[in-house]
Amino acid sequence: MGLTKMFRGRIFIHLLILSASACLYGQEDENTDPDQEPQVTASQRPIEEILVTGERTFISLRNEIRREEGNLYRMFNDLNSHDRFDIKCKGESRLGSAIITVNCYPRFFTDLRRTENSTGLSQLRQDGVDSALFALGVSQLKTDREIRELAAGDYQTLSEEMLRIASENPEYLRILMKVADLKADYQAAHEERFGSDN
Repeated sequence: MGLTKMFRGRIFIHLLILSASACLYGQEDENTDPDQEPQVTASQRPIEEILVTGERTFISLRNEIRREEGNLYRMFNDLNSHDRFDIKCKGESRLGSAIITVNCYPRFFTDLRRTENSTGLSQLRQDGVDSALFALGVSQLKTDREIRELAAGDYQTLSEEMLRIASENPEYLRILMKVADLKADYQAAHEERFGSDN
């Protein structure tokens, strides 16, 4: 859906602000004696960290992206200000293809698509085979691109809502950044293996 690309730059600014405020904890206490040796307690010692990395397959990366996007959308649906912004995902296949892709749409998009295409769909559902009615029904159907263009203002409001939630909720921001990183890793691995599409 491209949501993470849209917000990556804005979220980076929020992360800079958060990291700048975290720097305040590194300042010395004015009441300490500069000649006195600092005492290090067990709770102040740095924790050793072991990082294990391995090569992930495209399938495992894609599954992790889907899982984290599911978490992200569930959290967004709980935190957003209106149900029309709720994002639902479903598996869809193209006509004549057995490959199922998972597509995620905000509720306002699916409602608008249903409204805009209701006349054309009712023409297609007529009993009997009338090629003229069938052709008329098909001609009245709008593509997803046309629906997105009609919903441009709603998508702008959705972007603002996501940014608001990311700035107010650290857990949402963490998952959002994780999804962005996973997608960047997937894209880099794909380009390394298959070359760039550009």
